[in-house]
Amino acid sequence: MKKVLAIGLVLCLMLMTLTGCQQPAPAATVSDTAAVTDTATTADAAAAASVSGELNVALAADIAPDSVTEWTKMFNKDYPDVKLNVALEDASSYEVTIEPLIAAGELPDVLGIGCTDWFATLADKGYFLDVSGTPGWNAQLDVLKQMYTSSTGVHFAVANGVETELLFYNIDQFEQAGVKSVPTNWQEFLDCCQKLKDAGFQPLAVAGASPNNLGHSFVSFGIAQEIVASGFDPSWNTKARDGEYDFSTPEWQSILDKTVVLRDAGYFQRGYESADLYECMRAVSAGEVAMTIQGSYQTGNILVDGGANIGITTVPWNEPGEAQVGIVIAGDGYAMGKNSNNNVDLATKFFNYVTFDNAYVYQNMSGTIPPWIDSAADMPNAIVNEKLKSAWDASNALTIKSLEPQQAFTAIVYEQVKQFVQAVILGSAEPSQIGDYLNPAQQEYLATLNK
Repeated sequence: MKKVLAIGLVLCLMLMTLTGCQQPAPAATVSDTAAVTDTATTADAAAAASVSGELNVALAADIAPDSVTEWTKMFNKDYPDVKLNVALEDASSYEVTIEPLIAAGELPDVLGIGCTDWFATLADKGYFLDVSGTPGWNAQLDVLKQMYTSSTGVHFAVANGVETELLFYNIDQFEQAGVKSVPTNWQEFLDCCQKLKDAGFQPLAVAGASPNNLGHSFVSFGIAQEIVASGFDPSWNTKARDGEYDFSTPEWQSILDKTVVLRDAGYFQRGYESADLYECMRAVSAGEVAMTIQGSYQTGNILVDGGANIGITTVPWNEPGEAQVGIVIAGDGYAMGKNSNNNVDLATKFFNYVTFDNAYVYQNMSGTIPPWIDSAADMPNAIVNEKLKSAWDASNALTIKSLEPQQAFTAIVYEQVKQFVQAVILGSAEPSQIGDYLNPAQQEYLATLNK
């Protein structure tokens, strides 16, 4: 079987400042400017008035919920004769919304999706339109194009950002606890947690009731350190996609050992067992917990007006003397679904509206990193927090990078990964049982290849 995703492991540095020179144009008079403006406004209004129809769209509303409201309001104003039917998705479980629509043959005209094997397979099966040639597809980083290309070559989505995993920490609590500098390796991280605990702070916020969140952090850096950086099996994801793979090795068993160390030392916040992802981040932004490991796309939910004084740094999961490892993530994206009433021209208009023309709406609310090759030119309205920019640059400069699990595992195996991580966090499973969870799922995946 061909590999589901052609995945690049090295991100290019993003251009965050505008460069280049142009010859100055002749100065326009007030009357010239007014005439041009009036003509353009009239032409735009006439073009908008000629656009009519009905669209069904489904957009994720948990990371930056106001972006959906803003886009809808803007689009309705610009195209008043278009009826826009908006459904909301949960980004941690897109399948809940999408699976029934697939069964009914009524995928939305435009929908939010994740960069996973499940969606790439849907593209191969013909459920998504190819978005090649759209301005968002052409403008996004090559690594994102690779991640959103299916095994049969369908270019099925435009990303809403390029991401990594980072450590968010309370600067003031660090100072009060006597933590002189951010931890740069695992032992320093443990020492930092203990100092915070001794000073009366809750060191680390984790979402025990959200296995998907835990899969994004602990498993990510477990794989990065124990599988990729160790040299044990850097191409494991390719092998797992091509057929049978054994997750029972000591290296795989050690992936969650550090998580158990943190849990048993009492470094998780009180009530972590029932905390969901957004309660976890709220607690950090409110100053109730000192640290959390989250995707850079959650910056807007952690650095909030009136919130705690938060710093951002790379994640110190590496042993002393070993280099830190970065995580590569394509942000969630937007696709165009095939359905029984496809109005491709109108759907493309809305698709371009949210993925390129007004992509800054989501970008600024989520606090993510823009996905463009030339951000200054393609998203001049982008606002990127300086703390995030600095941490992003540090992460991007790391020599070794690993994939984020949901973009490396097959869909069948990743569902078991989420259940396993949650079971370990809650104490109902041990890291040594990873093969008991993942190997049956891998065998189920293998059976699908042989059909």
